[in-house]
Amino acid sequence: MTGLRRSILYSFAESYGSMLLSLLSFMLLARLLTPPEVGVFSVAMALLSITQVVRDFGIVSYLISKAELTDRHIGSAWALAMLMGIGLFSLVQLGAPLLAQFYAHAGLGTVARVIACNFLILPFNSVCLALLRREMQFDQVMRVNLSGSAVATTTTVLLAWQGWGALALALGAVLNNLTVMLGLLACGAAQRLRRPTLARWRDVLSFGWPVTLANICSSVAMDINDLVVGKFMGFRDVAIVSRAQGLMNLFHRDFMAAVRNVAYPALARAARSGQALEQHYLRYVGNVTAVAWPFYGFVALFPLEVLRLMFGPQWDASAPLVPLFCAAGAVSGLNSLVAAVMLADGHARLYSRAEMLFQPARAACMCLVVYVWRDVQVFAWAFLGVACASVPWYYAFKQRCQPTDFRALARTVAPNLALTAAALAPAMLAVAGWRQPGQPLPLPVFLGCAALAAVAWLAALRLLRQPLYPELAATLARRRKPAA
Repeated sequence: MTGLRRSILYSFAESYGSMLLSLLSFMLLARLLTPPEVGVFSVAMALLSITQVVRDFGIVSYLISKAELTDRHIGSAWALAMLMGIGLFSLVQLGAPLLAQFYAHAGLGTVARVIACNFLILPFNSVCLALLRREMQFDQVMRVNLSGSAVATTTTVLLAWQGWGALALALGAVLNNLTVMLGLLACGAAQRLRRPTLARWRDVLSFGWPVTLANICSSVAMDINDLVVGKFMGFRDVAIVSRAQGLMNLFHRDFMAAVRNVAYPALARAARSGQALEQHYLRYVGNVTAVAWPFYGFVALFPLEVLRLMFGPQWDASAPLVPLFCAAGAVSGLNSLVAAVMLADGHARLYSRAEMLFQPARAACMCLVVYVWRDVQVFAWAFLGVACASVPWYYAFKQRCQPTDFRALARTVAPNLALTAAALAPAMLAVAGWRQPGQPLPLPVFLGCAALAAVAWLAALRLLRQPLYPELAATLARRRKPAA
């Protein structure tokens, strides 16, 4: 458990460091770039995120979960990653003019071509980082990823200030991955790499194809939002939705990335050693919802204040959407680790089946909503409805390989409702007493509410004897011990 706590600490340090850099970048770029410029980048990234899933081809999951990993397995994974990367880079370079023509925006093709350069760098990065995560060396992962985020943030802001527009974001993304590659070389992470070979390509593909199909379905369903909204409603509406959903992603993407980065290797290691996974899974879900629900509740209470603080008044139109996306994020916390436990237990094909059935239906639903209503508010309600439907769906598939004790799950997460209410009570009183209709609270009052919510959350964790509190206390105690 000591090693796991240390890994979690490093992973969260990486996640929160990257999150702070992202927040700083967002706050500055929201004032330097216009909504249409942000929308162009969002559409390009959405398209390339889908191809990125193809490039990965489940290789990261394969390297982490493979019981006996030999040099030939690593060499085969690296060879396939390079072949995929080179092929997709070439495809994007050739298809960029068609993309610009489809969206009637000449700059979109240039942005896509720049972002596609990542495909030449990511094969090396993804294999090295997967090996570090398999060995739970999250201190090195933290250092190289934070270095990349720092370089990307600085470069992007400077280029945006100089008037580069959406290209500033594209070049920042490339420099991020290039810096990570240099960091991996400097720390010796490439020493485990061997000469690329296709000796075990069948083994890699056997594991990778169901994971890839599942991830393609998931990526298309998530990124279809930006693609369809950009086509039928315009780049400004893409940016408005992206900003509202971005507040949800502060937890759903950034915080949960830290959890998944540790949870998946830890669950895979437990599965390799023959341990029962359900107890580990319930503990993770309990800890996740103990943090997610108060976070989403606070952001949903103060959407205008958070948007003004982070992005400025030009993004006020996103405020009505924020509570709906936060509600979707809170619901998704219940099944956010189902994929990790199924893949760790070797059920990639079952997870793929769940994704391949649900995600196309989800994408069709969101496309229909955008095409018929062309209203961002209706879109946000549909997003929440799909999130609610996903919980019973994925648990039904989990039940086939890792039966869930639903009474134990209820006992684990139900106290977090009381925890959320206790943490948000001071903020709710402030909203009722001081907020004027349609106006944000004064900044000092809002910051005071945030501080009170944080203190109330910590106090409620202890008073309600939540399992997360001793984990936090033990982690803090270990950090103080060397200094004593």
